[in-house]
Amino acid sequence: MKHRDLLLLSLPASLLALALLTGILLFAQYQTFKRGTLAEARESLAQRTHFIAETLLPDLREGKLDAVARRVDHFRGHPLRVTVIAPDGTVVADSEATAADLPNHAQRPEVSAAKNATTPAVQDDFSVRYSSTSQAYLLYHALRAEHWVVRTALPLATITDSLEQMRRAVALSMLCGAGLALLLLGYLFLRVRPQFVALQRAAIAIARGKLDTPITPPEGGPLRELAQAIASMGRQLRARIDQLGRERNEFDALINTMREPLLLVAHNGEVLRANRAAAHLFGPAIRQAGFRIERTASAELVGYVRTAFSEPTLSARELPFDDGTSQRTLLAHAVRMERDGELCLLLVLTDLTDLRRLESFRSDFVANVSHEIKTPLTAILSTVETLRDTPLDPPAQTHCLDILDRQSRRLNALVRDILSLAAIERRQGSPEQDFRPCNLALLCQGAAALVQDEAERAHIPLRLTLPKESLSLRGDPRLLEQAIVNLLTNALRYATGTPTLDLTLTHAGRTAQIAVRDYGCGIASEHLPRLFERFYRVDKDRSRERGGTGLGLAIVKHTALLHHGTVAVDSTPGQGTTFTLTLPLT
Repeated sequence: MKHRDLLLLSLPASLLALALLTGILLFAQYQTFKRGTLAEARESLAQRTHFIAETLLPDLREGKLDAVARRVDHFRGHPLRVTVIAPDGTVVADSEATAADLPNHAQRPEVSAAKNATTPAVQDDFSVRYSSTSQAYLLYHALRAEHWVVRTALPLATITDSLEQMRRAVALSMLCGAGLALLLLGYLFLRVRPQFVALQRAAIAIARGKLDTPITPPEGGPLRELAQAIASMGRQLRARIDQLGRERNEFDALINTMREPLLLVAHNGEVLRANRAAAHLFGPAIRQAGFRIERTASAELVGYVRTAFSEPTLSARELPFDDGTSQRTLLAHAVRMERDGELCLLLVLTDLTDLRRLESFRSDFVANVSHEIKTPLTAILSTVETLRDTPLDPPAQTHCLDILDRQSRRLNALVRDILSLAAIERRQGSPEQDFRPCNLALLCQGAAALVQDEAERAHIPLRLTLPKESLSLRGDPRLLEQAIVNLLTNALRYATGTPTLDLTLTHAGRTAQIAVRDYGCGIASEHLPRLFERFYRVDKDRSRERGGTGLGLAIVKHTALLHHGTVAVDSTPGQGTTFTLTLPLT
């Protein structure tokens, strides 16, 4: 045989050998694919069964069999058949038949294997048999869901049809696979791989907290949408973190601007959070980690916290508290809440000290007013009774009328001062409502003129010293004049032995000072802090005899506060007293 023939013969032989080898490879691949397909079908069926069992389990636990039947009925007409079996083998629901028409399934192999299995890993809960209901061979899988069994079934025809289609496609895929794989591998390594590596590095940086890491999506390719999604996720994450930071700062600012101390206390007594007011009350250490409520040195507060955790209902309670400088009264109100799954107590403390002091002050004020009114009123009633029931000669009648006149004036002055003081307090909410420009020199001159007659009767010269420049402010001229008159009248009545009385107007910068000085007996130092209290008198008997109401200096104090000023007193026994009214100039 010639070499040419051998060459011609070798070509079909080579093709035949190649065809034979290809057929062997295809058959081997088909068998492998068949086994893999069956295993995949079993695994897919097991996953579906597990998912369906998890979906139905809540309704099964609550005994909602109607809901279970409705859920199973959704699979009607679907290749996948779903059956729910009760512990005694009774069919609860079936996607292809009426449950009441089906026999007891307790002895079905897959059901029995699922019920008797100790762990899911060792269940022999797959079986293949002919179903008279579906009229086809089915692959069954059963899974125990607590006391029930959920069984699924898949027609084998679905699997065999897929195998047949795949058998025909194996040859083509084997022929084209190598070339396509090489082309795809080259495409991946030359173009996609660099983009993927860059995207991976950017995603890792974002995961590590570098939210500003730039991500540039490629102009095209399969990674463009993924890169855009990661870039959008980074922007949204950064915006969300910024929003959470702003909300946290706003929350911190909110609780720290609260005047009431606020504490978040754990069940073990640890203070988890405290605002600025709590740190001001208990000390800055309360905001440190690990601080316990026992360190507040308040047994009443500790007892209230322990009780609040144990009692079924919470109620507010007033607690005494000593802050080291004074005794305070706190109103504690607790609310139970959960934080990270643990029971905590939100404790709000309201300081009632000023309120209780104000209540005591009001009570004392009412008592003092009642006492002050009672004295002249008793004298008036007694004198009227004397005039009515006892015949008196003209001198005695004159004496009684003098008493009535004096006590009536005293009562009128008391009522007038009380009303003046109340009017000043009402105006402190809007102090500048009726203010207008006032010349202080004219006010001092007017006040001096009003008390001139009284000074002459007391034989006390009144010296007025005014500056050359004009001093003015915005205020109520009537109240300011009354305050100056009260200071002058007070000095004329109680400055025993003073040879003269000085009224001086001076200024320093944008502040004016009106000083009333006497050179009398002076006031003892223990009385000075209380001189401006209502109804406080150094010598009560002498004050009543001279017609004082006990409210003159209190009116001066509140008038000064209304005009954003102050009033002070300086006195040395035996040398005299100086009252100074300080007011801001306009």
